[in-house]
Amino acid sequence: MDSLKATFVKKDIQKKFNISLATVNNWIKTGVIPAPENGYYTKDVYSTIVHSIETNSDRLHSRANRSFSHKSDSIFLGITNVKRKDLLIKLVLTFKASNLSVLQAVVCLAKQILISNNLYETKSEIYTKLQRLYADDAGDNLFKDFVIENEDDDILGAFYQSVQSISTKSKSGSFYTPPELLSSIKIPESAKVLDPCCGSGSILINTLSKNHNPNNIYAFDIDEIALLICHVNLILFFNNAFITPHIEKSDLIFCNANTSSKITSSKTVLYSNTNETFDFIVTNPPWGSKLSKEQKDILLKQYPDLSTTEVCSIALYNAIQKLSKRGTLYFFLPESLLNVSTHKNIRKFLLSLRRNIEITPLGMAFKGVQSECVLLKLSEITNKETEIIIKKETSYALNKKNISAPDYFISYTVDKTDDLILRKIYSAHCVKLSTNTKFALGIVTGNNKKYIHEIKGINEEAIFRGKDILPYKLKEPETFINFTPDVFQQVAPIEMYRAKKIVYKFISDKIVCALDSYHLVLNSANIIISNDYPMEILVCLFNSPIYTFMYQKKFKSKKVLKQHFQDFPLPVLDKKLKEKFLSLYSSILNGIKKQEDVDVELCAYFKITEDEYIHIKECVWKSLKRNR
Repeated sequence: MDSLKATFVKKDIQKKFNISLATVNNWIKTGVIPAPENGYYTKDVYSTIVHSIETNSDRLHSRANRSFSHKSDSIFLGITNVKRKDLLIKLVLTFKASNLSVLQAVVCLAKQILISNNLYETKSEIYTKLQRLYADDAGDNLFKDFVIENEDDDILGAFYQSVQSISTKSKSGSFYTPPELLSSIKIPESAKVLDPCCGSGSILINTLSKNHNPNNIYAFDIDEIALLICHVNLILFFNNAFITPHIEKSDLIFCNANTSSKITSSKTVLYSNTNETFDFIVTNPPWGSKLSKEQKDILLKQYPDLSTTEVCSIALYNAIQKLSKRGTLYFFLPESLLNVSTHKNIRKFLLSLRRNIEITPLGMAFKGVQSECVLLKLSEITNKETEIIIKKETSYALNKKNISAPDYFISYTVDKTDDLILRKIYSAHCVKLSTNTKFALGIVTGNNKKYIHEIKGINEEAIFRGKDILPYKLKEPETFINFTPDVFQQVAPIEMYRAKKIVYKFISDKIVCALDSYHLVLNSANIIISNDYPMEILVCLFNSPIYTFMYQKKFKSKKVLKQHFQDFPLPVLDKKLKEKFLSLYSSILNGIKKQEDVDVELCAYFKITEDEYIHIKECVWKSLKRNR
């Protein structure tokens, strides 16, 4: 091979699509792309691979790969007036018919909005800034024929969001905060306030008073166009072209940015280097920013105590460092920050603070974000015992004794009755699954259409999916596979599929499991093998609504994970109790007994009353009904 042409390797594909090297290897293994010859791709082969992935494969257009979609969204950012929506659409269409860049268009529109409201003052800072960025010829402003009155909305930010691609917003983790989510946030007029991820400033203009001193307003972001829009929006908000808020390009996550800012005419302010502290910090940080491997390595080295590359954890950690002792912080966050192991260290940090914590569940409140979110509030430092308050229709305090190592899960769905029941269960004399317990994932073929069949072929055997698992048993097989592990994307040690094991639904609102031996399972079903605690008894326990109640209340997850099973308290088995549970398991298989008979024994062991058991079943039923 000509070494001059062999200039590309697998890592180049990894960087091009911002994916893991394991994904590249899986693409090769499953035939999506060819293997490199002697470790290299020629330029022509590399170009063909890139073109194939970008244009012919749906892999990069799925929800998990939205960063490669170039389609634009129409974003109204809370604009409800029909005429105002029509105006925004006309502005977007005018831009699309032009040859201007996004920056030039934003500058032109900002000028026209300020002109329309008599705020384009020649001696103002914003006038100088806009002229420097794009000094179009007199009368040649793209939007000169539009009159855009100030209606205290974010029409300039809506324009910017609308002309950006989904790709840009997905990579940056940038999504709009609806004004209705901000109604509970009250900022005193004298407070020094910071939004460290300000975007177009919509949070500020929806939480500040028009009597606020603009000199006490700090707005940081890494998006220079968004900072420009934020400046314009604050001018409109205060109806004053000469205000001087502190609008700066500043990186809340990385502390090594030194690039100069064309728009702000200054170098990036390193967030960690600023000495300011603030009375109020309010923001919606980026949640799912797409990071390269190099960036992730930097974060792991930069934040060893957090031991995560999750941007929202790091943003919260850094923001707290700038909160004054008597300050208040509001952060919009994914609920995963409260109940996923990746965020355990930021939870540990939060619990170590001498600040009261308030959590307001918001559900799926953000357009384009497929996860539920919460509003986290930290109050001033106190010498008293702190609380975690859940703000719902009726507010209540969480029992902090239930929040413990190693994961420090904060269960915001737990009310007083739930808490009482959980305390009974977790304070009982119990054991947990031993460290010898084995867990395994179901098979990931990489191409189910190719390898999974509904009619059994030659040399094929049954393979079971999550939906084929019922309590205590498997359905009759409906899918079949020729088990050739070498060609599949991911396969557990083969002996684990062929052993006696518990198989359980992986994606589920409740725990559903059965005992099996020998059969294969797909990745919608996972495996547990216990040599210390009888698996028949584990099946009895885990199929109980009592354990689903624990799963729903403690973890509020859609995925049944290894750490959930490891957290569950298990009855200590003396000879009598062991024989009783084993007998119940056999009787349930034979149709003689039911799950309720197991639950009677569990209620007796955990001292759960009849009313509490009814409460458990109602909670489980309501949750399942709500999530159908």
